[in-house]
Amino acid sequence: PGSSFGRGHGGMLPIARSPRLRRRWVFMDSSLFGRVPMDSSAEFMDIDEGRGGRHFVRRLGCAGMMSSVLLLTLAIIYVADAEHVDDAAMLAASEHEQLMLAEDGPVELQESWIPEVVDCQVTGKDQHSLVILLSTTLQGPLAVNTFQNMIRKLPGVSDSQLKVLLLEDAGLLKSSFWDSNDPNFGQKQGLNYEKIKSRTGMKISVEKVKEWTKGFQGLDGGWTADHAVDETLSRLFAREDFSYHSIFDSCASEAQAQALFELQAQHLAPKVDMTVDADHPCVHEFRNILDQVSIILANGGNPDLLGFVWRSFAPEIGRMISERVRAGRLLYMGKSAGAMAASADFAYSYEPMPMLEEVLLKGDTSGLALAGSCSLRPHYGNQIWNIPARALAKARGQVGVLTPNGVGLACDQGQCFMVGPKPQQGPDIFQSPGSHLLRIYKAYEFAYKDYRPPRPNLVKSCRPQAPQCEGSGLSNTSLVMLGSGEMGRDAQEAFQTLLREVHPSQRFKARSKVLVLDDAALLTRSFWDSSDLDFSRPNVLNYIKAGLSTNVELVREATDGFAAMDEGWIPSSAALPGFDALDFSRASVFDRCATEEQKKALFKLQSQGVAPEVSMTTLADARCLESLEELLGDATVLMMGWGNPDLLGYVFKVFAPRFTAKIIKRVREGSLLFLGLGAGAMLASHS
Repeated sequence: PGSSFGRGHGGMLPIARSPRLRRRWVFMDSSLFGRVPMDSSAEFMDIDEGRGGRHFVRRLGCAGMMSSVLLLTLAIIYVADAEHVDDAAMLAASEHEQLMLAEDGPVELQESWIPEVVDCQVTGKDQHSLVILLSTTLQGPLAVNTFQNMIRKLPGVSDSQLKVLLLEDAGLLKSSFWDSNDPNFGQKQGLNYEKIKSRTGMKISVEKVKEWTKGFQGLDGGWTADHAVDETLSRLFAREDFSYHSIFDSCASEAQAQALFELQAQHLAPKVDMTVDADHPCVHEFRNILDQVSIILANGGNPDLLGFVWRSFAPEIGRMISERVRAGRLLYMGKSAGAMAASADFAYSYEPMPMLEEVLLKGDTSGLALAGSCSLRPHYGNQIWNIPARALAKARGQVGVLTPNGVGLACDQGQCFMVGPKPQQGPDIFQSPGSHLLRIYKAYEFAYKDYRPPRPNLVKSCRPQAPQCEGSGLSNTSLVMLGSGEMGRDAQEAFQTLLREVHPSQRFKARSKVLVLDDAALLTRSFWDSSDLDFSRPNVLNYIKAGLSTNVELVREATDGFAAMDEGWIPSSAALPGFDALDFSRASVFDRCATEEQKKALFKLQSQGVAPEVSMTTLADARCLESLEELLGDATVLMMGWGNPDLLGYVFKVFAPRFTAKIIKRVREGSLLFLGLGAGAMLASHS
């Protein structure tokens, strides 16, 4: 880079898949790719690193062309073969490396272990960083090889000089760390205060912790691992290569330690300053410790505590770690909470009590950002974190990385990729055609646009037996029932109870009526397309059964053959106790009141993404509303069913708000029972 390579030679092939080949380049003659040099005496450049000079070879006619082709062919063969040779060599490079192999012999890297590359948007300041963030521990040849290759890049360090600092702050709030009666206290692979006290000493007294927490109440569950006895690491390092340290234990006064544990266990806000100065003796002590180690391993536990320690409590130490990692002088390894706090943001967790995040961090969960803009969610075992992680990452401009146990994220001098037995991050549910991140992100964006919702008290509250839905918009006479599907026995009994509460003016009619509004179904493919397998099923609703006036050919044309419409099917009816088929009437507000142009616009918007060029509201005095209001006046029950909740929201909030106001008035005065199922239940709820 930055040099003149001679005329006519612009092609470069980077070889980056094998770490040992990462800095090697093949310079190819551009004429091989169809560009003919203007000067036939152009030069082909080779680099001889051993002699430190450049050697230019003149191309002379066909002989020169054949030489170039031969060189290129040999380069490709070398690169294709060198990847496997280098990877195998890395596995057997030393006695340490052979120790990490499986018990039945050496493990060769397979093609299936080629890692998933992650774009963490790493900037120039991280081009020398050596970082590996794990969900649990090093697992699999790819992860171990990556770790060992990073070690080799540490300046001026031989195997005999490697020392590892185990940073244990994240585990200080675990019950199993302090309480000898905790079932996990004596874990052979676990860590507790006795082990650290016997090896490096601890300032914080277990008796004081018991007093401050009223018998270890309110501390975190689980246990934290002792990495000095980790199976993989113990094969790579001797026991004396490990040392333990806690920044908070080393730096905190007794009053600060008491404040932390009382905040965690009793939710008492600290009355002392929870920071230490940059010239505190513990800061100088930590600098001396770092001078003696090459690797820092931050353990698992509570990410809020670790983030607080090096971002707020002792920020000079956090800067010290970051600077050495970014200078390539210190290899950072983080496990679980230790990985989260070193990434861009450690908000991707709901496990810790919110007290530390709320009181000590003031809501700021930004980490050390040692892996660019990537934020880690460890222990990804199902899809529960897919939606919040993707939405949060998009809102904050980050890359959310979901790592199952055994898998991690490595950033090797600017190149980030997944490592582990199956080196891919958790599947993204938004890759499926019917799942759209933008839809839910916009909902989050709108919710947080004008206000910040009050924080729930996650400590004192649990899920109530009955949802607390009371609010200013819910009257004592409102009759509402919301559900997902067919009614079970208890739901039928509840429905009949509500029906008996309907205002007498409606209840004593000769016969109660049910008005079913089918607007939610209008964007479903099986509702319109007779070639759809679900169209003719007896229990499936279609446009014929609904009795719509909209011409199916209009829909077919506007959607280019029903393309990109919602999948699935809509049930044709729900069995309601006390009613038979003659008691039901069906209608669609949009079908009755929309003009042909409005209908075309809606279906084109859904299918083709074409914005409407006509007004998409109905007139307040439209005659169609009068007929709908007449149907509503005869009804005792109003039912809105399954389908698209966004379409329902548009129809009843934007398109026909006058009719919606009539519905709300009747429901609140107790003369109409509202039954919402699926999308209808969502529309009737708060959001």
